[in-house]
Amino acid sequence: MDKLSAFEWFFLIQSRFLLHILLEDGLSFFIGSDKLTDVEEQEVMSLAISSHLTNPLSLDLFVDYTKSNNEKINIEISSSDHYSFMSKHLPVNELYEDEFQSIQRMLKHSGVKLKSLGDDKPTYPIIDLLNSHFGFNVSQYDYPITINPYYPDHVILEEFKKILVVIRGKLGFNDINKSLSKKDLLNWASYKLLPYMDLKILELAENIKITNAVICSVLYQKGEYGEDTLRKSVEPIRKRILEETVFDGADNVTNLSITDALSYLAYEDVRKMEK
Repeated sequence: MDKLSAFEWFFLIQSRFLLHILLEDGLSFFIGSDKLTDVEEQEVMSLAISSHLTNPLSLDLFVDYTKSNNEKINIEISSSDHYSFMSKHLPVNELYEDEFQSIQRMLKHSGVKLKSLGDDKPTYPIIDLLNSHFGFNVSQYDYPITINPYYPDHVILEEFKKILVVIRGKLGFNDINKSLSKKDLLNWASYKLLPYMDLKILELAENIKITNAVICSVLYQKGEYGEDTLRKSVEPIRKRILEETVFDGADNVTNLSITDALSYLAYEDVRKMEK
């Protein structure tokens, strides 16, 4: 596992995250409700778990299923073909049309009347203008700013540092989020995070309890780690993956989730692949 790229890690983690959703909430997230009987849904869930555990390093997870009326359905749990969204989750990026349209919609519904050209009234940053009319802070995890690329690098970078302080002050954000590095992925490989997550999926699927002692005997046969490491280091990573909310998953998210941080690393691999 220490040879896995960030791109591979992303989809291997995502498939396990989605399997948890499948086991806890059923298939409605993937195919909508009332598409299968309860018996058919259980069969599909069993097929998905079996397929995953048979090939746990596959980046894609699909289930081909034939219903009792002979209707065939293909259920996509996870697919590495869908990675274009990663370009929208970068720490620095251009403003895309959907984000521009989002700001336009907010302006329209706020009743804000923009300053006319030639008007001597002061102008304001768009987010400040929206905040003043909505009566609450408008949260954007992508904050619109402008850059003149014809200035020298050192001037742009120095000014960016200054405006970043101002923007974070407006948002009331003072914490420094910790991102991921390739070293973290090597630690995950050393911890055998993926097979650990698979054992937890098996627990959920079979409604059983596997003790930490048994897990350690299976994962760390050479005694690399013990129950203390499992409890204090490995399980917290798994819980963060399953429980943290990504930036576009809810309003007012300011903590950098493992998924968002991993998406950024994965997109670096996408850039290399597309060269």
